[in-house]
Amino acid sequence: MKIIKSFAKLTGLKRFAAWRAGWQEPASADLFSYIEDVVSPEDSLIFCKWLFPDFVVFEDSVILEMKFDEAAFREWLDHFSGDKAGVERMLNHTHLYDAFSGCGSAVDEVVFEQLSNVLAMSWRMVLKTQFPDRSFHVEAINSDQEYGPVVTFHEKRATVSMSMTSG
Repeated sequence: MKIIKSFAKLTGLKRFAAWRAGWQEPASADLFSYIEDVVSPEDSLIFCKWLFPDFVVFEDSVILEMKFDEAAFREWLDHFSGDKAGVERMLNHTHLYDAFSGCGSAVDEVVFEQLSNVLAMSWRMVLKTQFPDRSFHVEAINSDQEYGPVVTFHEKRATVSMSMTSG
């Protein structure tokens, strides 16, 4: 038998650990038992919309529909001097802390980091499926320079280099 892991073992799950501790045989209560007992199908379906988002293709740029605003697109396009990859990186820039602002500090930082990696993996798959002829760079950023973990993406575009020749 060979087990293929999609991503690393989940850690920092305080709510799951507290729920599991309430069982007579905690070792028998796994993640799927938790889903059966606690997780709402509606919440799961709504969360899937974040994992498998809709996109807007505007002026050949791919932007998350939930983040698209034409005025902001044009402002960032001007700011980045026409660099559409820069605009995509900026508009698709998603802070996980903001997405889960209602949770306060009750969530361990490692959970946000793991979730950012899962979200990036999911967006890679969706972008590859929806845009098979395009190539995207999707990244989960977990650095001190950001406000918590961030996921963003942009299309990889060929750069045009100009060389000068002397005659």
